[in-house]
Amino acid sequence: MEANFPWSGTCDAHTHAHDDVAHLEEITNLKTNKICLMGTRFEDLDVVSKLATDFQMKVIPCFGFHPWFCHLLSLENEPESKIHYRTILKDIGPKDPSRSNYLEEFIDSLPSPKPFDTWHNKLENLLETHPNSLLGEVGLDKTFRLRDQKSKQLSKVQTTMQHQTAIFEKQLDLAAKYQRAVSMHCVQSTGAITELLNRRINEQKPLPPRICLHSFGGSVDTIRALTKQKKKKEGVSVDIYFSFSVVINDKYDRLPDLIKAVPEDRLLIETDYHSPFGLDHYMAGIIKLVSEAREWTEEATVEKTRKNFIKFIGETI
Repeated sequence: MEANFPWSGTCDAHTHAHDDVAHLEEITNLKTNKICLMGTRFEDLDVVSKLATDFQMKVIPCFGFHPWFCHLLSLENEPESKIHYRTILKDIGPKDPSRSNYLEEFIDSLPSPKPFDTWHNKLENLLETHPNSLLGEVGLDKTFRLRDQKSKQLSKVQTTMQHQTAIFEKQLDLAAKYQRAVSMHCVQSTGAITELLNRRINEQKPLPPRICLHSFGGSVDTIRALTKQKKKKEGVSVDIYFSFSVVINDKYDRLPDLIKAVPEDRLLIETDYHSPFGLDHYMAGIIKLVSEAREWTEEATVEKTRKNFIKFIGETI
């Protein structure tokens, strides 16, 4: 990048740089000014919490349970392991007699699920401890298959959408309670997300003030539907933002159209990258792509997305 590239204004709305546990200290050397560090599972929430304390000027902590890991969470306080997993997991493989015990064998390899109070209290305590924190990464995923505990390969087992939705809504309740923005994972689930938001609004259930659909890969029509007007009814409202990354979105031919469809004041940028090494490169890359799509200078892209970022996380310029 050019020596005068406006790094001081760059804000990464979604990253997992802490996954590279051997190089956490490199976060302090990032040129990118602010990063939203996404917790996804019980084991990494304390890591995000510590990094937010160690690098207060750079890290915005985000705490949540990703749909890929929500099968490990129970809605009961004294879950019976096998009953829990039999209820919320499904085998999507071929109906072959030779694999009749496939799901049971898969369940046998799983750890005991976390009781509701254990994971819910953990999440709430972190949101309370870090007043500048967001909820994330949370959401829904219709396509993901769980990894086999032994082979580490993708299995033929999925978590039901019913359980994903239940865990997701418990987390949305906390985001609404503490008025925190949400970074949302949404894979082939935009219809389900829209239905969920509309249902909560119609039922007068509280919603968080702002939601970002990160690395958005849906349609232009979805963007227009969710941003045409505020999702609102009698005081219950939520502002929808959209964010894009090179890592996920660069493979989409329609990416420029998606970027152009987002209202200027709802556009965010991110890396969705899993290490401090390379993060600045991917940040510069998405700035370039957005600038080309919107016909903005890179300085303008950085400044516009910085203002949106600050509004999204709930701070003032």
